[in-house]
Amino acid sequence: MNEGHIKKGEMAEKQAGGSTSEKNPLTLANNGRRRSEVRVYAPKDSAINGLVARDGNLQVLYDACAIHIVLFAVLKVVFDSLSAGRLYVDMHLFHLAIGYCSFAGFAAFVWTELLLLSTAASVHPALMAWKTIRTWFPRTLPVDIGFLIVYLIGLVSVHVTVLWMVFMVPLSPAFCFIISVEQLRLTMKTYSYVRETVRKVVTPWKKDDTTGPAVWYAGQMEPQVGSIFNYLYFLFAPILLYRDRYPRNKGPIQWKNVITYLSQFIVALLVFAVIYQDVVIPPSLRRTDVLTSLVFSCVVGFIILMVVNIMIFHSWPNLHAELLRFADCQFHTDWWTATSYADFYRKWNTSVHDWIHAYVYTDIKNVLRAYGFGSAVPALLTIIASAVMHEYMMAIGLGFCLPMVSVLFGGAGAVVYMVGPCVTKRTSNIFILSSVGVGFGLLAFCYMLEFASRHYFCPREHQFSDFFFSSRFLQCYRELN
Repeated sequence: MNEGHIKKGEMAEKQAGGSTSEKNPLTLANNGRRRSEVRVYAPKDSAINGLVARDGNLQVLYDACAIHIVLFAVLKVVFDSLSAGRLYVDMHLFHLAIGYCSFAGFAAFVWTELLLLSTAASVHPALMAWKTIRTWFPRTLPVDIGFLIVYLIGLVSVHVTVLWMVFMVPLSPAFCFIISVEQLRLTMKTYSYVRETVRKVVTPWKKDDTTGPAVWYAGQMEPQVGSIFNYLYFLFAPILLYRDRYPRNKGPIQWKNVITYLSQFIVALLVFAVIYQDVVIPPSLRRTDVLTSLVFSCVVGFIILMVVNIMIFHSWPNLHAELLRFADCQFHTDWWTATSYADFYRKWNTSVHDWIHAYVYTDIKNVLRAYGFGSAVPALLTIIASAVMHEYMMAIGLGFCLPMVSVLFGGAGAVVYMVGPCVTKRTSNIFILSSVGVGFGLLAFCYMLEFASRHYFCPREHQFSDFFFSSRFLQCYRELN
């Protein structure tokens, strides 16, 4: 019904010879969204839950995986206890990630989180003030530019403050990683809200229009600026595109599902930590141990890929969706059937893909279209921008800048992105899954090798220059070999 609603609006616009907004230079950045995919949220189950519900055999495989995880946990407890001579579970990597933060560091973490949330919450009243003040002047351009400058200054100030806290206060890697993720998440959310709200004010429209936003969003956007309650719900909902209305689940919260998703997240996190500790990180920096860990990391790369998908793109967002009764739970689709890198990038993380497509790819394409560029250059620039965003999260979380994401996915991945599928779909799918699995294994190995070198093998006093310009692993490797 939503697709028909959108197509009906497109036909009406063609008959009318184009909408009014298409001729307005202030809305040129939004024209591409009308003809391509405008994200319309609808009640959908998650990809994994949908497959399990449709096929009972997949439920059996799911239960078998759970049983093997339990057996693997028992085996680890037995092995670690026999090695220590007592009942013992070696989780030193997990303890290192979250355990050495002082009370001052924890207080700084809480203060930083509150700063990010309060700054994001202040965007709505700031936009309401801008909307009111611009009606006082016959010329609104100076007011618009003034508020744009205030918005940019506030955004830069918050980010600089957060970075200062991360560098100056001794925070654990887990806290730093959470801060970096929240920083990007709230920045993307507030940007989406600003874009959609400014669009309503600058180019107003009516709810009964037969063209434009009244049709594009299938009734999920109102002509008026949304309320503070709509905005606060959006800040905590597991999506990145602002809408005035979202599909909601009927009935109360299913607490059984909440417990299930929380359990899945905790188990996946523990499995993730065990794989990194016992497989990815070498026991020493000797050449043989490093090469052995590199080979094993590439072998278990696809397992790491699956664990990350279940932990970050299945359990965690579905947990928030259940608590907020958010009905569209398609946070990823069937990425395991991808036959090209373009297909994989679209299916792996739909929330981030929707945001990047709406506000990065479409804007770049509209700007470069005037210079005769097609869609290839905007796609490559979008991949590079996405790699830089992921690089930022890894650098802040781990405490050093090692541009492996930019090299593998922003460099080699961007080149392979332009290559179409192979001769058959099966061959293409095998190539994508194997290359992505090996790539994830290489990322895990390189980042954790540098992390272990800084915290285990060659711990030294931290200096600011170590963040950008040095590799502790290479220094220690030359000394030991």
